[in-house]
Amino acid sequence: MTRWRRFERQENTLEYWEIRQEGIRCFLRWGSDRTPGKGSTTTLNDEEHARRHAARKINERLRKGFTEVDPPCDPAEAEAGTPVLDVITGAAGPHAPVPQHLPVDGFDHVYCCARTPEHPMGFFEYYVLREQGRSAIRFAVRAGSHQDGVVAEFLEFLCSRRDLAFDGRSHHKIPLPSPVGSFDHALFCSPALGRACAAYPGAAARVATAFPIFNCEMGDEDPEVLVDARIHGHAALPYSDWGRSPYPVVDMRFDIQPSYYRPSPKFKVYRSADLKKLMDVLPTASPQSWLEVRSFRGETTRLEPDTTMSFADMLSLLAN
Repeated sequence: MTRWRRFERQENTLEYWEIRQEGIRCFLRWGSDRTPGKGSTTTLNDEEHARRHAARKINERLRKGFTEVDPPCDPAEAEAGTPVLDVITGAAGPHAPVPQHLPVDGFDHVYCCARTPEHPMGFFEYYVLREQGRSAIRFAVRAGSHQDGVVAEFLEFLCSRRDLAFDGRSHHKIPLPSPVGSFDHALFCSPALGRACAAYPGAAARVATAFPIFNCEMGDEDPEVLVDARIHGHAALPYSDWGRSPYPVVDMRFDIQPSYYRPSPKFKVYRSADLKKLMDVLPTASPQSWLEVRSFRGETTRLEPDTTMSFADMLSLLAN
């Protein structure tokens, strides 16, 4: 993980701007001594794009009169030796309930925290610890779909692979030896990709993510940028809901005129609802219009105004 770089400008107020590149992501923080700070994250196609993006942003600030200064102490460095559960517990506000991480019977170094389980949006949060608690793998299950037996099956699989998400790769899609509920695969995400503890800077770089998925929900050869879009973007996979139906990959590129969608010459991640809207207008679009849909297997189907294929047939093709 690279360190933050900080830039300041003194005018009517002291303004600050900070940037950090980590892999394909650029993190920004900015504000002043009179206003609350804000932040954003930009995910690029690859590390070289991210490096150029960061350099461009820095040059913009230098042209606006900002000067680079030493950054403040990074919580990730200050708390590097503190067990992750201690970091999370210690971050509770003075008026917030302190999370209780209780050991899970039958599993070594596995803890669970029930977050308002009686509420419709409540969930159970699991941590599989490694390195004497200095790092962990996290997953969460919505209370409405939580089943002890299904969770135990996944924990048995996960506990034998505690190190997988920390091997330097951004993600791993692994077939499950036997189904976990209805799921047939698992996805392991590095801390940067999973963002499991983004709210806790002191532990964020030490907590990876894992959860079960359906085979059709993630391409075998997906680059990190696509996986990021699938689990965090506008078509985000509801991976904490373990009672859901499959959400098959819907990658599209198209040029359909007229439509409410701008032409997209490159494959991007979309929702099934977007696919249906485009298929609905395609038969009456201009003769030059086209739509290409790519499945999790990497197979591409091209549709044109005179193509006869129903939306249901397309979904079946994407899910199998």
